Amino acid sequence: MKRDEVPISWTTLKGGTAVHSSDGQELGKVADVVADEQKDIFSGIVLKPGWFKESRFVPAELIAEITSRAVRLTVSAGEAHQRLTPNA
Repeated sequence: MKRDEVPISWTTLKGGTAVHSSDGQELGKVADVVADEQKDIFSGIVLKPGWFKESRFVPAELIAEITSRAVRLTVSAGEAHQRLTPNA
């Protein structure tokens, strides 16, 4: 995390936030937050195309941290390419 970044809750995560792999590559931007706000259950995010040709679902267990500037994953760009499924 960079000095000017602040950890935030998934409830304040905004579309357009950069998504980075664990090896620092920007994979795209947040298109949507997938959650049940009534039950306070965070399932993950939908990643806008960027590094990928189509939207991908990123499950919460692959998210290492959410800050005011970026979402960082627990997997490298190569692993993300293998593990993230197209968002139907």
